Amino acid sequence: MAGDEDQKLLEQNKSSNSFKTSEPWENSNHPLFLHHSDQPGAVLVSQSLMEDNYTTWVQSMSMALTIKNKKGFVDGTLKRPTYNPDEQQQWDRCDILVKTWLLGAISKDISGSVIHCKDARGIWLELKERFSQTNTVSLFYIENVIHDCEQSTNSVTSFFTKLKSLWDEKDALCAFPPCNCEAATAIKVFMETQKTMKFLMGLNESYAQTRSNIIGMDPLPNLNKAYAMVLRHEKQAEAFTGKSTTPPEASAFAVKKMTRDFNSTEEKLNFVKNAT
Repeated sequence: MAGDEDQKLLEQNKSSNSFKTSEPWENSNHPLFLHHSDQPGAVLVSQSLMEDNYTTWVQSMSMALTIKNKKGFVDGTLKRPTYNPDEQQQWDRCDILVKTWLLGAISKDISGSVIHCKDARGIWLELKERFSQTNTVSLFYIENVIHDCEQSTNSVTSFFTKLKSLWDEKDALCAFPPCNCEAATAIKVFMETQKTMKFLMGLNESYAQTRSNIIGMDPLPNLNKAYAMVLRHEKQAEAFTGKSTTPPEASAFAVKKMTRDFNSTEEKLNFVKNAT
C-alpha cells in the first residue's frame, strides 16, 4: 500500500509541474534574457569613446550589443512594456545593465555628462547628437586623401589596399540606407565605376597599356576584377625581369601636398607618414 501511495504522489507532482510555465525572457534568444556573464563591469569594446573616435566606437559598440542581443535598448526597437509588472521589472534590469556598459565604454569626462540620462537610449542619442557632427570634417579630409592618393613606388597590392581602407572608412561615415529599388542598384553600379576609375587613374605609367585595355572593355570590369588584371600584369612583369617591380624599401604613398591644415584629423586617421 505504501508503494501505491508513493507512486500516486509522484504522479501528482509530475502533473502539477506540467502546468508550470516559464517566463519568456528565460529563453536565451529573448532580448530580456540575462546570462550569468552579463555583469555591469563587463568590457564590451576595447577602446573607450573619446572626442575623436565616435565613428569607430559606435560601430564597435553596435556589434557588441548585437551579440549580447541588447541593441534594441539603444536603437529604440525594444520599448518598455506597458503591462505585466514582472516584464517591466526585467526590462528595467536589462536597461540599467546596458547603461552601465555604455558608461563603462566612454571616458570619465564624457560619462559624467550623460550618467543622468533616464535610459540607455537617452545616452545613445545624446552621444550621437554630440559627436556625429564631427563626421563632416572627417569625410572632407578622407575625400581629399582619396583624391590625392597615387601608387608611386608602391606595389599594386599596397596601393589597392590603401584605397580600399579609405573607401571603407568613407562608407562608414556616409553609408547609403539599405534599399532594393532599381535606382539604388544603379547608384551602386555608378559608385563602383567611380572607384574603378580612381584605382586606374592612380596607377603608374608603366600600367598605361593595361589601364587602356581595361577602360576599353564593355562593360567596364568592377573594382576587384580590374585589380586582378593589373596585378596579373605586375606579376608577369616581375617574372619577365626576374625581380620585383617595386623597391622593397618603398613604404609610403605619394599623396599631393594638402593645401589646408588638417593636423588634428590627420592624427586621427593615421595618415601615411612622410607623404608628399
